[in-house]
Amino acid sequence: MKNKEYIFITGSTGKLGKTICEVFAEMGENIILHYFNSNKKIQIISKEIENKFPKISIIKIKIDLSNLYSFSYFNKNIFHKYKIKGLVNNASLFEKDEQSFNSNFLNENLNIHFRNPVTLISCLINSDSKNKFAINITDKNLSESGYYSYNRSKLLLSEYSKNMSFNNKKISIKEFKPGKVLPSKNEENSLLKFKQEFQKLIK
Repeated sequence: MKNKEYIFITGSTGKLGKTICEVFAEMGENIILHYFNSNKKIQIISKEIENKFPKISIIKIKIDLSNLYSFSYFNKNIFHKYKIKGLVNNASLFEKDEQSFNSNFLNENLNIHFRNPVTLISCLINSDSKNKFAINITDKNLSESGYYSYNRSKLLLSEYSKNMSFNNKKISIKEFKPGKVLPSKNEENSLLKFKQEFQKLIK
């Protein structure tokens, strides 16, 4: 697998994740689809993309990103197996918790939205791939009440993205802050707008 270059997309089974996967597939890029609970959905999505774009290579990786993983774990299980040139940190946990706050839930959010994404980027920086890039999906609205853990952890990723975009020459790091896409009264149009904005970012 090291003779092919891949884009690794976390949270591939959601509608936004699937859209991101399709954008790269349309560009002829090989993709690694991350998932955890959605075993059936990942098979459907990968088959759909494979049928539309038969020339690209698709890998599926199952990891529970609510747990914290080390640099060595990601290196051994992902970056030493596959040549990854791009990473999209899209995995997300969007659940209310302000009224029922607990530290375990905050830790899960931190792992999904900040700690693991930063470790994955560190692995990519230390890989031998050329023209490396990472895109961190955050959120335009991180002040919505009721989402304490989500807002705090995404804000950390946003700050990290801003700092790293200026201070690292080994990799291109960008932040993508979509507005509210789902749920939407017109889901098709919302996803199309999301896709168009994402395409502009990576051009």
